[in-house]
Amino acid sequence: MFLREKIFAGRGEIKADLVLENCRIVNVNTKEITKGDIAISSGFIAGAGDVDELKGDRTKVLDIKNAHVCPGLIDGHVHFESSMVTLTQFVKQSLLHGTTGMVIDMHEIANILGVKGIKLVLNEAKTLPVDVFLMLPSCVPSSPLETSGAKLGLKELKKFLDTKNVLGLGEVMDYPSVLRGDPEKLHMIEAALERKLVVDGHCPGMRGKQLFGYMSAGISSDHESVTYEEALEKARLGMKIILREGSAAKCLTDFIPKLLHDGISLENFFLATDDKNPADLIKGHMDVLVREAIRLGIDPVESISMATINTARHYRIDGLVGSISIGRRANLLILDDLQTFRIKMCIIRGEMKKEIKEIEYPQYVFRTVRYKKIHPGDLKLMSGKKSASAHVIEIMPGRLVTGKSIEELKTDDGAVLPDIDRDILAIAVIERHGKTGSIGRGFVRGFGLKEGAAGQSIAHDAHNIVLIGSNFDDMALCANRIRELQGGIVAAKDGVMSSLQLPFAGILSTESAHEVDKKLKEMHGLIRKMGCNLDAPFMQMSFLSLPVIPSLKITDKGLVDVEAIRIIEPVF
Repeated sequence: MFLREKIFAGRGEIKADLVLENCRIVNVNTKEITKGDIAISSGFIAGAGDVDELKGDRTKVLDIKNAHVCPGLIDGHVHFESSMVTLTQFVKQSLLHGTTGMVIDMHEIANILGVKGIKLVLNEAKTLPVDVFLMLPSCVPSSPLETSGAKLGLKELKKFLDTKNVLGLGEVMDYPSVLRGDPEKLHMIEAALERKLVVDGHCPGMRGKQLFGYMSAGISSDHESVTYEEALEKARLGMKIILREGSAAKCLTDFIPKLLHDGISLENFFLATDDKNPADLIKGHMDVLVREAIRLGIDPVESISMATINTARHYRIDGLVGSISIGRRANLLILDDLQTFRIKMCIIRGEMKKEIKEIEYPQYVFRTVRYKKIHPGDLKLMSGKKSASAHVIEIMPGRLVTGKSIEELKTDDGAVLPDIDRDILAIAVIERHGKTGSIGRGFVRGFGLKEGAAGQSIAHDAHNIVLIGSNFDDMALCANRIRELQGGIVAAKDGVMSSLQLPFAGILSTESAHEVDKKLKEMHGLIRKMGCNLDAPFMQMSFLSLPVIPSLKITDKGLVDVEAIRIIEPVF
């Protein structure tokens, strides 16, 4: 009957609940601004333009005095877990900044909790007033070169493929499996495509015939282009390009001026944050990206389109959200100013205020860190020489890709030592799911510590324990404190100095973004005193264990040469 009611509301036989008068409507369908009113009934747009016949005695009328009205913003690809808060807390904050919809890829929680994690997030999403769409995690684990808490194949994912608000398969990071025609991976993709669902990509640096093969699998988007030229090649071949501006990885400043210079149509580009730390989430969400796109020279209406209708069309949800169109959900932003994109009011599903309730989580999510007590010797690499050659991971600030080098390091009693003067620190990854107890060991440059150590249970994507330090004693202290906390971030120097507890699956706090940010700022201040000058040190640290982004990474199984897709000896 609801469809019948929508028809009658459009005809004026059922009167509107709310009418916004004197609007300058940002029409992302035609890329123009039109004047008129907007009628809303039962949370949907019933009319736009001349809507006098849709008003009734009980219709609430709001004169917005010639302000611009645009569709609510949609984050086209986000891991809410990177903000270290639950989905509910993430929505509480992002809604303040005009985000009324988001496409989440929850492979962080899925790597830890598996099917139970997917069900948990789907149920939580139902309690929220915003539109939460889910891309099923396609790579759990992301690679066979790491140990995750769960494994998800077609059998596990099939039960979710027909679930409401599931839009398809999330970023297919395990591109080697696609390119070699692995039956399990291809069956997973085929199952999604047969249902007319979307399959998102993840293929940094991929070009030429490898890209042809990857796209031939039906993978239709990418957010990992390392260079503009790579992104343009993918767009020309038919991929939708997600322009990402998160806390660690950013491309707008580099890509947008070049797109404008080359006169490239932007209809196949859309915006996403991917990963936001709590401090950046508090400052803004998708509104920040729209403002940045405008600042870089994209027309405001086009910029808004890249955060609304372009996203909705890619995910085939434009019949529900993404524009101010008849029959679409009444998710609207009233702006103070179009050019600076200042948001005055957010209307969500036809209402100006929506309560977001706290929910109670099951106890199993708080007991996921399982490994034995760590001793300093557990973290050392041994060599029989006075000095050893070592492969060193080279951090590139603000980027997820890493470089690599070979350096000579001294030894002491057979243990290969970090070299603080050359900013070469020890790094280790401890398997934390209670499966193997394995530890990967290596060296990293670019983190900058002059003393002490830092560790965390956020380590994409398997979320094992990652440690970086100037010495092995402090690294062991960090590891053991994380174990006691059942997840978190820890800094140590001759003893534990500070910590942020993240007990939900070992990666999230149940507190607000503001509370997490307050503690995280303390941690940032401390680690900077210890010598680290990275803008987002803990987020940068978390990606050093992701074995699907070039070029040298480390997991619990060892040092990974990503291009060669194999474990290599860290010292020789």
